[in-house]
Amino acid sequence: MAAQKSEKTKAQNGKGGLMGLVAKLLGVVAISLGTLFFAAMFDIGHAGLIHTLAGPAAILVPLFAVLSIGAMFLTPKSTADLDEQEAQIAALSEFQSKMKSQILTLQNQMDSMNGQDVEALRARNKELQEELDAIHQAEREKMDVEVDALRQRNEELEAQIKQWALDTVTKNISGDAAKAA
Repeated sequence: MAAQKSEKTKAQNGKGGLMGLVAKLLGVVAISLGTLFFAAMFDIGHAGLIHTLAGPAAILVPLFAVLSIGAMFLTPKSTADLDEQEAQIAALSEFQSKMKSQILTLQNQMDSMNGQDVEALRARNKELQEELDAIHQAEREKMDVEVDALRQRNEELEAQIKQWALDTVTKNISGDAAKAA
């Protein structure tokens, strides 16, 4: 681990050294151009720089902008900043792993609590289902008794209707025979 860090630091230092040198060189040229512009603008020393730089100003002003922006963006980060970022990343990773373990622990606790509730609910559901089945069975038996009673009553009524019809026909036949005699 220490060997990896030292190799990494050397690579960053080598990279930062070259980038740092380029950034510093761009910064020095940009500052020199800026100084030359101010000297020409205020005509320091009555050297007539304003007239001398009037022609190449179309090239020198964008060059100043590019060099100063390049110096800002090419400035390498210091190793202290990189070490601090690595420490922050390590702390964030550790925090993330702790949070994951806490979440898993909480989830397991909730599952165990829910497991007890689920078993209680299943037992209660079974009891209620048995009660419901008993009620349905009692209703079916009651309906069967009522249907049997209605069938018996229907048979009695049919017998009465048949008897009435026979009696009526017999009376009509007897009455017609008595009238005919």
